Amino acid sequence: MTKKITKISAQKIHGRYNLELDGKFAFGITEMTLIKFGLAKNRELDDQEVSTIKKFEESARALSRGLTFLSHHLRTEKELRDKLRSQHFDAEAIDSAVTHLKEEKYIDDRIYAENFVHTQARLLSVGPLVISRKLQALGIAPVDIQAAMQDYKTDNQAENALALAEKFQKHYAKNPAMIQRQKINQALYGKGYDADLIKTVLEKLDFSEDPDVQLENARRVLARIWPRYSKYGRERPYKARQYLYGKGFSAELIDKVIGEQGD
Repeated sequence: MTKKITKISAQKIHGRYNLELDGKFAFGITEMTLIKFGLAKNRELDDQEVSTIKKFEESARALSRGLTFLSHHLRTEKELRDKLRSQHFDAEAIDSAVTHLKEEKYIDDRIYAENFVHTQARLLSVGPLVISRKLQALGIAPVDIQAAMQDYKTDNQAENALALAEKFQKHYAKNPAMIQRQKINQALYGKGYDADLIKTVLEKLDFSEDPDVQLENARRVLARIWPRYSKYGRERPYKARQYLYGKGFSAELIDKVIGEQGD
């Protein structure tokens, strides 16, 4: 069955046209489709030709949307596919657009991974474990992740981890050394550094405690909890000792500050 092109009119959107077959609107097309198939008024199209044009048009639109999506910054293949699927393009059009964009190097997961590692390591001081997990979530293949991570040398990891540890130590300075160690360890682990590197970094930090500072810290903590522990009656000192011990204060220091309460 054939149909005749009875009208081709420009849409308000630049570069797009309405195609009418036998006097009825059929579908919209891009200028690329118009030129590729040499579409003109009075040309007759059979069903197979119409189907081919529609498939090409779908792919052309997917490619155009893909280019727009990629125009702002680098994207992974997974991000691009997810975006096009969210805009209801069919699988064939998406595959066609992705293939073209990969061939033209608009998307390259290896390059994306290398840039991502560089940014995360240099600007955010994130460790390799977290970076790898983020890349996996972005759909980067293991082989590309492994290749990109080669640029994040152990020395750079150690330098970043130490800088973070020193920052965290200042933040937790009012805590006893034991608690400082625990919190810094947890923070570095959360940033993606492995246990061996964290241990090495912690060994480089100075956890020596000023007795007077620790005494004032213990007094400060006890002053905060002592009033609300009055409900425990005679068990009040025991409950306070438990709390202070959990905060990393020594038994000798705890006995001293509780003894100062006179209870």
